[in-house]
Amino acid sequence: MRKKISRVLLVDDDDDANHFQEKIIRKNNFAENIDKAVNGVEALDYLNDCIKGKHPLPEIIFLDLNMPKMDGWTFLEKYNQLSEEVKSKITLIILTSSINPDDAEKAKKTPEVKGYKNKFLNANQLDEILKIMPS
Repeated sequence: MRKKISRVLLVDDDDDANHFQEKIIRKNNFAENIDKAVNGVEALDYLNDCIKGKHPLPEIIFLDLNMPKMDGWTFLEKYNQLSEEVKSKITLIILTSSINPDDAEKAKKTPEVKGYKNKFLNANQLDEILKIMPS
């Protein structure tokens, strides 16, 4: 039986995309809890609330790149400033509709990014992600 993730954070400004990702995650019994942020600012606020103990850290963050207020790359710059202890508990996956090869290349060179997937998630991608999760 495959492992079920306790908490996932979807960071995407597209409500339809969030709804679809949530349906796939639930249909595949991938995560117990799914939280959402519509931009990098909200996602950082959410993580800071986690650090303060308001709720548990997500095990996975699915991060879109193109968002208003704070895009995914700027979020990653701020995320990188979090403690190693916090970052070690989170698997960060870029989940984007970007077809720019520079984005994929930049993601490969960013140590915090553990995967780069094109929207939309599917069962095979979820299985692949579980394989890269720390035990």
